[in-house]
Amino acid sequence: MSSIPLRGRIGRLRRALEQRVDQGWALAWQRLGPAREVPGFDGDPRFAVVTVNFSTTAFLKLMLLTLSEQSARDRVRRVVVVDNASRDGGIAFLRALARRAPRISLVENRILLNHARGMRRGLRFLDELDAGDPVGERANLILSVDTDVIFRNPETLIDLAQPFIHDGAAAAGELRHWNYPYPEAQASFLAVRRDIYARRDLAPWVNHGAPAYWLQRSLWQAGEKIACFPSNAGAYVLHRGRSGVAAAGAYRPLHSYASEPNSEPHFMRVPDGAEIWAQTERRLADLLSDDGAPRLLDLLAERFA
Repeated sequence: MSSIPLRGRIGRLRRALEQRVDQGWALAWQRLGPAREVPGFDGDPRFAVVTVNFSTTAFLKLMLLTLSEQSARDRVRRVVVVDNASRDGGIAFLRALARRAPRISLVENRILLNHARGMRRGLRFLDELDAGDPVGERANLILSVDTDVIFRNPETLIDLAQPFIHDGAAAAGELRHWNYPYPEAQASFLAVRRDIYARRDLAPWVNHGAPAYWLQRSLWQAGEKIACFPSNAGAYVLHRGRSGVAAAGAYRPLHSYASEPNSEPHFMRVPDGAEIWAQTERRLADLLSDDGAPRLLDLLAERFA
């Protein structure tokens, strides 16, 4: 038997064990940890974008650039980047960006690395950042965005806010009905009311094949509404997909995440998704190049001032 299939099986076993440990810890902390006092949604949408970087800094730069082109960019009160010990050489850029751009913050994780833990750490850090701010200025919507997502429609944030303003939604994302017993939106682009997420009776992000599914399942079971927002199908954003798996294979081949057999981007089955992505990269190529890094810092610092 070749070593590759054996290594793959060991990696999957490790990942399953890591998931069980993380799930137990996350649920216990949500129910028994310190209570969070989060004011209710006041009808004035203010976003906190939280993203987890795992040696995918090149994609993260593109995501931030397209986010900065949103017409409702002023609605983004904070961007929290959680870096999971990246090895792609991007940490110096992220540190410089956090120093230059007042609304962008960086959290550096070093142990127990997975996407869900990164999200939870980012949300705790968000609570710390907001502790001294007036209630009316704090973000009241959490927007989970993977690093390999681009914003295609400049009105995305405006339209995403509507289900929270008019329909009483607790969360919004592109719902799928065929993977799990309850409808589920990918964690790659999911908005959740911050006061709802703080409730002890709901599940947090957990290490799982779909890290936001347990949260959404608990929302459905509690009678809360998850609005279907056609993020990819409606050409609001485009999720490349599998970038973290590819990065793990390239930079951390012994990480359990690298045991996933498929690292090819899927572009959420959007027609011409690969070409749409390539066009966006070409449009912003000057800023994304190594020589363009100083200009990219200047631009993001200005737009997220």
